[in-house]
Amino acid sequence: MRRCHTDMNGDKARTGLALRDPIPWHDLVQVVQTAEETGYEALFVPEIRGREAFATLAGLAGEASSLRLGTGVVNMTSRRPEVTAMAAATIHESSGRRFILGVGAGGERRLEAVRSYVDKVRRILDGEEVGGFRLSFDPGPGTRVPLWIAALGERMVGLAGEVADGVLLNICTPERVRRAGEEIARGAERTGRDPGDVTLGVYVRACLSHQRTHALAALRAAVGEYAMFPHYRRQFEAMGLGEESVLAAKAVEAGEPSAVPESLVRAVCILGNRIEALARLEAYREAGADLVVVYPVPVLEPISSIMGTVLAAAPSPAMET
Repeated sequence: MRRCHTDMNGDKARTGLALRDPIPWHDLVQVVQTAEETGYEALFVPEIRGREAFATLAGLAGEASSLRLGTGVVNMTSRRPEVTAMAAATIHESSGRRFILGVGAGGERRLEAVRSYVDKVRRILDGEEVGGFRLSFDPGPGTRVPLWIAALGERMVGLAGEVADGVLLNICTPERVRRAGEEIARGAERTGRDPGDVTLGVYVRACLSHQRTHALAALRAAVGEYAMFPHYRRQFEAMGLGEESVLAAKAVEAGEPSAVPESLVRAVCILGNRIEALARLEAYREAGADLVVVYPVPVLEPISSIMGTVLAAAPSPAMET
């Protein structure tokens, strides 16, 4: 049985935030500062089609004093291990050792290629010389840059258990989180590690404090987009949501996202009010998630929508109404 990881705040009720939407920089800073003030402990910046993740986090490091700052994630196919390690070490040093390096396979499907990439980055960050390359500075005496792997399937989650400091799941059910904990434990066992040394994080799409019809429409479009990808459809199938994911993909292909099954949305997302949101977040924690990462899906006016979701899911008791 995998025990809960407690290296950040020492308890289970931990919440992170992912921000991907290209809202104006001053608004982004306000959202990040609000998240810090209301009890979020980590901020992840996905790298998709918007801002470059390392530069964004470097800019935000001076705007927040306690938030952990993570790439969520950068793909191994976009940067050489040496470049990734240099960027990670730079932000880890400049932020006061608050950085989390989240990496993803990108288009690479070979497990051994991912293992090799992670191994090279890890060794460089630990100060070793790899292929004639060595970092010329120490990001902080006695500290280690945490390295997390984005994962969907059992084999990749197991790899995280073997070699990583954390794993990031995406758009899944609490039951999938529970099974991932078992997969981490099996991976850790293969290399003689304590599975509790691996943080289990999960991204959960959320649209809160809006009329349900608007929130549901936004989440339908978001989930439908993922259903278009074969590897996500395989994850939906493994979670018993195969039929719903096929219908969702067909709906998006037909230009009718409103036909994405509501049952699929409710299985993997959060909508509703604060009470409903906190209960849903707790369901992921009870399933074994160490860090539940709220991933706002905006609707109508993006900035106020994102802020509404951040406040509705905020860990701070001060936000109770």
